[in-house]
Amino acid sequence: MFDISIDLANIYQLVFKLSILTYYKLSIHATNLFISLPIATNQQQQSAIESLIIDHRCSFDELSAIISFTLQLRRLKITHGFNHPLNKELIPSIMLENLTYLSSDIYGVEFDGFKTFIRKMNSKLKTLNVIIQCEDMMYLDAYRWKQLLLHYYPQLEKFYFTYYDRIDNNNHQYQIYSCGLNPFSTLFWIQRKWIFKAKIEGTSPVEENDQ
Repeated sequence: MFDISIDLANIYQLVFKLSILTYYKLSIHATNLFISLPIATNQQQQSAIESLIIDHRCSFDELSAIISFTLQLRRLKITHGFNHPLNKELIPSIMLENLTYLSSDIYGVEFDGFKTFIRKMNSKLKTLNVIIQCEDMMYLDAYRWKQLLLHYYPQLEKFYFTYYDRIDNNNHQYQIYSCGLNPFSTLFWIQRKWIFKAKIEGTSPVEENDQ
């Protein structure tokens, strides 16, 4: 049986032409997907969509192309990870002045890649929900998160952060717990009432930071 890749570009191009459409969700659970969508270059290409749910595999590069057509977005939710290499040069800066809610469930992307995407997406987020599945301890660096949020989203009101990792050694020890004080318990986090919790489900520790 042949493994045929599916291009979602035509679907998105048709949807973007629906001038009265303000909400759209695309759910596809196939793995052989790609989106050969170019970056929007003029106002005539802009969609009226204000709420978008992307429920399929999608890279940062492909997501950047999609949201370049939806500059009126207020809510954006991505429920599948970005398992493709990040091409920083292909990701343009995109102004999403109306975007106040972003929820992303991503995997296989290191913190620096996630940070690059956040920096390229100019918006005034009020709520940020991030679910990470990646073996990168930098995601658990409270100082890096503090610098990122203060610099790009100083107006942020709600921050939900979940990090999944695995215990993969014979002693069943997890290196993050070797540290002393909780790095998410400084004044920055306390003032915002963003509470850090840690839990283990089976053999998978889960780090959470929420309100």
